[in-house]
Amino acid sequence: MIDDGSTDGSAKIYEEFRLKDKRIKILKQDNAGVAKARNNGVEAATGEYICFVDSDDWVEPDYCTVLYNLLKEENADIAIIEALYEDKNGNVIFNKPTSEEMVFDGKKALALLLEDEVIQSHPWGKLYKASFLKNINFPESLKCFEDYSTLFKVFDKAMTVVKSNKQLYHYIQHEDSLSHNLSPETAYYFYLAIMDVFKFWQNSKEVTNEQKITKNIIRKLLMVLKRILRQTGKEDMITEKEEIRQSFKSFLKYPAVDIGWEYYFYLRLYYYYPNLYTKLISE
Repeated sequence: MIDDGSTDGSAKIYEEFRLKDKRIKILKQDNAGVAKARNNGVEAATGEYICFVDSDDWVEPDYCTVLYNLLKEENADIAIIEALYEDKNGNVIFNKPTSEEMVFDGKKALALLLEDEVIQSHPWGKLYKASFLKNINFPESLKCFEDYSTLFKVFDKAMTVVKSNKQLYHYIQHEDSLSHNLSPETAYYFYLAIMDVFKFWQNSKEVTNEQKITKNIIRKLLMVLKRILRQTGKEDMITEKEEIRQSFKSFLKYPAVDIGWEYYFYLRLYYYYPNLYTKLISE
């Protein structure tokens, strides 16, 4: 249990549980964010496997059991289960369509992770071999989206990945969370994470599904750009806007037949005529 400088009385609850179960270890740190909390937890972990549960979420009693059995039965390196997306009152607000149990070779699983649909880039809802995480740090410079910037490095080590359709993780969505309310600053953090993924993918010769992955990356970049432009003035975040514009150059090589005419047009419009693009999406 990593206490990231909590002030809500959590300590009383987990101390009661620790008295009942000596396996529970408590690590306290000044409030430094989820990336540092995860890094400290991984470093302190002594088990053969690691899984995550975020602070406001909860899991079914057999969460770890199902993940472990999946991993052992398929001789896999990573096991995945589904989640229910709920509000703070327990109402299901999004129920992702589930599929039957699937087993992927590592490269296929990595491609699906980069597509970010069948396998999504959050660390929870998964069980990993601990060795996969021991030499990988979640970037503490990012206040959010540190998972998106990290998980592909973990999946790149896997030979076999198994996924179940059981919904055992309860992901609580808060209206005021950083990831759901993208301020210009948090949007820029997302941009940095997206570019980490893109640079990795460009250097990977074994990842397939180029067209779908490229479109997913471009879609996210344009979404981030719109959030920043619509919430800032002309004199705000000048350096960051120019950095994003320059990064678009890497995507100009993709033909419209691969990424679609809309993305093809918007990439060029912002790269060559940023003021016109800004005016267009602001109206």
